[in-house]
Amino acid sequence: MVRKLPKRAFEDVSYLEAQVVSFVMDQKDGGFWRLTFYVEDLGGADWLMNCYPRTPIVMGIKALDYDNPNKKSIITEGERALKKAGMLCRNIKFQKFMREEIYQGDFAWGIGRDEEACVEAMHDYLGVESRKELVKNHSKIEKLNELSKEFELWARKNF
Repeated sequence: MVRKLPKRAFEDVSYLEAQVVSFVMDQKDGGFWRLTFYVEDLGGADWLMNCYPRTPIVMGIKALDYDNPNKKSIITEGERALKKAGMLCRNIKFQKFMREEIYQGDFAWGIGRDEEACVEAMHDYLGVESRKELVKNHSKIEKLNELSKEFELWARKNF
């Protein structure tokens, strides 16, 4: 039976994690590496199971440094809270929740400035001058999470 590689094997880049088991140098062909990887971790590279032995493939290699991860790709809880606060204030249902349940008459609700009023109300509720203060202040993050949970419960009842 002829083994056929899918078209995506030639077009898509597949990522998988492997461990170098051994490396043997050879003057004739340069040598070979023996890698170990788990079949369930192949993901989009499952076509590798259909390759004949000695099928040439191209690999990109990157050593994983578990002790010093790439910190640029890590999103902290504070950064998530910052984004969450912004998204909540743009949500019309959350604006209604803040207007009706938290701050009924204290802000300029209903005159086309509901998002701005919601931002002001959230700042007042959390005790911050700016959402950026959430990045490093865990007690304010907890307060935002509690407010979010209250909103979710309220939304289930009212929508």
